[in-house]
Amino acid sequence: MNYIVQNILYVHICAGAIAILSGAVAISSTKGKGTHQKAGKIYSVAMLVVFITGITIASYKFNKFLFLIAFISYYSVFAGVRILKLKKLHKGQEARWFDWLAGSINFIANFSFVCMAVYYAVTPDINVPGVLLSAGFGLGGMYLSYINMKPFISKPEKAYHWYTYHLGNMMGGYIATFTAFFSTMVTRFEFMNPFLAFALPSLIGIPFIIYWTNKTELKFNTK
Repeated sequence: MNYIVQNILYVHICAGAIAILSGAVAISSTKGKGTHQKAGKIYSVAMLVVFITGITIASYKFNKFLFLIAFISYYSVFAGVRILKLKKLHKGQEARWFDWLAGSINFIANFSFVCMAVYYAVTPDINVPGVLLSAGFGLGGMYLSYINMKPFISKPEKAYHWYTYHLGNMMGGYIATFTAFFSTMVTRFEFMNPFLAFALPSLIGIPFIIYWTNKTELKFNTK
């Protein structure tokens, strides 16, 4: 069994490296053009492999953080890709059943993160970093499901809604993937505090998402 898991780990690492590299190309290239689309497709497929292998390894090793972060990272990418097929939600287009299912599963998985935070908080030797990280990722993941499922119920007012959703989700998935990669490197080589390593990509990436989203809003609203 260890041999099988080890080989799955190699696939996971390779897929993760491809996802990080192709994601960087997609982010830095001109949106809507050939390079962006090709890199985005490679990134999406690589992330699916990362998700499947990640939950397999996490289940075998009982790694709670890896298991749960696999959901939030892949759901972000899934929602980011699916919104390209749901560009007419503002005109009454309806989401498919699997859009609802994916959002619900991600919500439940991240609710587990919040429960983990409560557990860390009530233990005799309170794990403050564990509480903060679990609560932060859990609430963030639940909010991600809410944000992505809200347009299924209430029609978006803006025709370009899909653009900001695509941008935010794909970037969110990239941040989560880079978080897992960076945390693994820190654990292996011990060059900084592991809890800081877990939080740092979000501390840098989320302000960037906010900046780019506001820039997009300004771009469309001034046309």
